[in-house]
Amino acid sequence: MVGMGLTSCQSTSSIHSPKEYYRNGISAKTARDTSDANHRSATPAVRSARVTRVVRATSPRFIPPAPPNFNTPKEAPRRSPPISGPVILAGEKLLAQRGNAKSYSVKIGGTEWVSLELWGKTQKGWYGRIQKGKEEFYRIVVSGMRLDLRPKRRLISCQGMQIWMGFGPEMIGGHLYIHHLDIQKHLVPLAAGMPDLGRVAVIDAGHGRDNKGTRSTFNREYEKEYTLDWARRLKPLLERKGWRVYLTRVEDKSMSLTDRVKFADRVNASIFISLHFNAAAASVSGLETYCIAPVGMPSHLTRGNPDPVKAMLPNNPWDEASFQLAARVHNQMLVNCRMPDRGVRRIRFMTVIKGQKRPAILVEGGYLSNPNEARKINTGAYRQRLAAGIAAAL
Repeated sequence: MVGMGLTSCQSTSSIHSPKEYYRNGISAKTARDTSDANHRSATPAVRSARVTRVVRATSPRFIPPAPPNFNTPKEAPRRSPPISGPVILAGEKLLAQRGNAKSYSVKIGGTEWVSLELWGKTQKGWYGRIQKGKEEFYRIVVSGMRLDLRPKRRLISCQGMQIWMGFGPEMIGGHLYIHHLDIQKHLVPLAAGMPDLGRVAVIDAGHGRDNKGTRSTFNREYEKEYTLDWARRLKPLLERKGWRVYLTRVEDKSMSLTDRVKFADRVNASIFISLHFNAAAASVSGLETYCIAPVGMPSHLTRGNPDPVKAMLPNNPWDEASFQLAARVHNQMLVNCRMPDRGVRRIRFMTVIKGQKRPAILVEGGYLSNPNEARKINTGAYRQRLAAGIAAAL
């Protein structure tokens, strides 16, 4: 994963015309306009007097696609992680350690907390306390990835990308400790890299027919039209990479959330990705990616729905793989579109992913309620970049 710029896609507004397609679902104008977003490496590191070797922040480890395999995959044994060195970026200063943590884990009120420093050692990682300006935070580098964490804050940074954990880290005895569920469900999967996800994808264009979705503040177009066009653009990109791809809908038709889950079951899908666009106050903007909250972990938002944290959902056996898929897809959409980052988030109420028996995520490709983003979403070039981002992740 990489540090992201948060500038917008450079695309020109055009009139949305969802019915003007070639057979592969891509318009003539889009075919001419489509190009991959160039990605620049992160800011070079500076040398610190307190470490012997400082490295440059790196791009994500490229994991080439596996050969086509249309059977449901089994998780392979995890590889031993490589040794990671320190990463100090421009404007940052490495601070002296306050001694070493004595206990790998401690229990407080029956809850287990794990030392970030000592967990990092099990991953052959590097751990340090960093100052940037007036702010201090803790950094761990595992498997070549830079994770920045702050006490009491659920929002962490992975190579500059935002990830919402279940619980804020705690300072215990002067050292940073992480809730055991966040170690198991977030940090361990990030260190493990991308799993084998099989080769059968269901792409779900959100909404349809009378369920129109949110409405664009730019031209009053409905979400259902944009999600269908996005899905049509994504299908051929994945097929070129060896995926067998099924769309839950290929036209403007009604389909219940439970029917979308059953559809993925019928085709024995390896993964499920639901495509949506968002709405909120006009000032809110950016990309979000969702996966189901693990048992015992609170949701990041509920939209007024119950949040039974102790309940086991059908999708919970795929907690780690769903999160790995979400982080990879979110990262590559940011790289392709240069949009504001609203993070990878955990939720429990979304029926279309909580009922899945496979890695499943829901992607929000921008805010139709934001005038600038609504204008971008209306262009075929932007929707093509969203599709290219997902395809690059797989």
